[in-house]
Amino acid sequence: MPEDVHEKLISSFVKYLGSIIQYIHKYYDEHSLLAESVAIFGITEIDQIKFDQIAKCVAILNLAVDHDKLFEEIISLQNTYKEVNSYRESLFVQIEKYVGGHEIKKQMVNEVFEELDDEELVNKILTQAQNHQDSCHKIRPDQLWTFLIIKITTHCDETTKLISYVYSISCSNAFTEDVFSHMKHLWTNSRNSMLSETVAAELKIRLNCNEFFYICSK
Repeated sequence: MPEDVHEKLISSFVKYLGSIIQYIHKYYDEHSLLAESVAIFGITEIDQIKFDQIAKCVAILNLAVDHDKLFEEIISLQNTYKEVNSYRESLFVQIEKYVGGHEIKKQMVNEVFEELDDEELVNKILTQAQNHQDSCHKIRPDQLWTFLIIKITTHCDETTKLISYVYSISCSNAFTEDVFSHMKHLWTNSRNSMLSETVAAELKIRLNCNEFFYICSK
């Protein structure tokens, strides 16, 4: 490669990376307060969260909540978290039983394995699946908050309002792009006479099929 072409290529590449970094900084600077305030709801050790952090998040989101009730609810939820975390059964297992995902996965695995005749192969697959499951025992914060709100004896109206709002904030545009991708495949040139309502209904079915499967399985 000639020297002038080599230098031009390096210069353009550096400029390209610089533009990306500049865009990231600009995007973060505009949303840094929001990102930092809602970040506390991304951890699972909720007994470590201070109410000042929650109050700051409420102020940035400009939510109308009763701070006194919210304070009492957060204290009760943190006490409930400590209680369920002290049980013999792990918190992950408790939440998974509440969500119901483990039973569905187990049922699907059993149905598949019933069609296999090789016992050695089945045992090998089961062992690998168990090892993978053990390494992926991570508690989702949104499921944890839901589990605690259901578990607690008192009403948590203010906390529910806050949690529902926080977890409705999209982390990225990946879901939106997924919707457009599905729409591209269902609203084609040969299916261009459908009403918008029909397209919307089919998209809801496509994107919520896992939830439908869960409801039918129950």
